[in-house]
Amino acid sequence: MPSLYTFYDWIDRIRKYYKFTRSESTWLLVSVLVMAFIVGFRFEGQEFVLSVFLSNFALSVFAVAIAVFVHESAHRIFGLNMGYKTEFKPFLYGLVAGVILAFMTYGKVIFLAYSGVLLNIMEKHRLGYFRYQLGYFDLGKVSLSGVLANLFLAAAIKSMGFIPHAISEKLVLVNVLFAITNVLPIPPLDGANIMYASKTFYPVALGGVISCGLLLLIPWLNVWLAIVTSLVIGVMTAVMFFNWVEPKMGPDLK
Repeated sequence: MPSLYTFYDWIDRIRKYYKFTRSESTWLLVSVLVMAFIVGFRFEGQEFVLSVFLSNFALSVFAVAIAVFVHESAHRIFGLNMGYKTEFKPFLYGLVAGVILAFMTYGKVIFLAYSGVLLNIMEKHRLGYFRYQLGYFDLGKVSLSGVLANLFLAAAIKSMGFIPHAISEKLVLVNVLFAITNVLPIPPLDGANIMYASKTFYPVALGGVISCGLLLLIPWLNVWLAIVTSLVIGVMTAVMFFNWVEPKMGPDLK
């Protein structure tokens, strides 16, 4: 029963290696608080209203914490399935940029870039010489799992009519912003890893994730229609890129 053994081996890896280190936990907590501030920061007109900020901040902490947990868990669980132990890599410049943009735009621009991901090979789970080579393709797959996990959660929450509107709206917004921000080709974000993993697939992922996220933010639009439409847009993005954009790029950029 190889498949059954593989499954139990994967569960055992999760039990042993899922836990975050003290340093990772500290940075994750800092990241959650900073991003909650960014999401909750609001100006009413030209005047800062403390009560509005505190209300938004409390709800934002809850929404951001869930989004971070889902994102990082997807990295860990999918990575362990492939024989890698993932490591959280804080992105201090991304957090600072998010705070600056929030202040400069009175909270209208929300930029949630807080981390990258590193893979450590687990030798006893990846037998064979060729499997010891850590390539961009594996890193790209693990990175994509975090982005898709946030989109999946946003779609699932939007489909649950029993969740209070204020909570579901914030959860969908934060997870969509997580997915869109992380799919951008900015090192060390997931998007850069996906792009290096496959130049052919990246335009599909970029167009599909961004369009799916934006469509999920439309209150009256059906979730499945948003997903199907985003897949079509993703393919169209790739076609336009390889037919119109890439031919005009210099050889150093291809």
